[in-house]
Amino acid sequence: MKRRDFNLICASAMLSTLGRSLLVSEVFADEPSVEKKLRILLVVGGHSYDRKNLHAMLNDFPNATFDEIVIPDNQDMLEPELTKDYDVLVFHDQSFFELTQEQKDNLEKLFGDEGIPTVMLHHAFISHPEYPFFRDLYGAQYLTKDTEICGRTYKASSYLHPTNVNIYIAARQHPITEGVGDFSIVDEVFKDVYFNPHIDVLARTDHPEGDRPVLWLWRYKKSPILGLIQGDAGGAFNDPNYRKLFYQGVRYIVAHKDE
Repeated sequence: MKRRDFNLICASAMLSTLGRSLLVSEVFADEPSVEKKLRILLVVGGHSYDRKNLHAMLNDFPNATFDEIVIPDNQDMLEPELTKDYDVLVFHDQSFFELTQEQKDNLEKLFGDEGIPTVMLHHAFISHPEYPFFRDLYGAQYLTKDTEICGRTYKASSYLHPTNVNIYIAARQHPITEGVGDFSIVDEVFKDVYFNPHIDVLARTDHPEGDRPVLWLWRYKKSPILGLIQGDAGGAFNDPNYRKLFYQGVRYIVAHKDE
């Protein structure tokens, strides 16, 4: 990891206020040159996870390199200057610690003012349930209790693990899903997650104990977001279809960061 002087350590659904979804019909620029390695920062903490297989998936990412930080110890790294060292963030934390006002301001500057492509994996959707900023950022949130959002009460979310999950590609002409057919993995499912109504859903499941969207695009102000709700265990991280969706999704949001 590059050495820098780090001090280690109603959610509106209106597109005009939060940002806009990345519409699949938009025309985008070509991907950046493959000569430059993609720099990934993996953010974890607050929950055990399949470190071996997630690291294996990232290590096998063609022409990419990654570092990992654990929060809350390294929460202060998540500030605007981070964009000089990394091209994309991957969150797989499950955090319930209280953020300082300075840390909250840095998150808003990083994602809203500066902008950085970001992937949200599985556990990340449960993080900071009392802080609506994360619901706005992700385009979705696992609700730990009954929650009122924009005047409507949503019941608490639930989960089931392990179970067989059928994944159906909903947007077959999209670059992220190119070359990926319907497939099945053994993983955890979430039920009654809150989803922003403007996310662009790329893949779904029909599991009776799981919500239909499992892969989607969203934009929070200047940050393109890829939501991937599966990813609890090695059954996902080792699956070639899941890996392809992840790799192509990361490349896509990095290539289209400024649109």
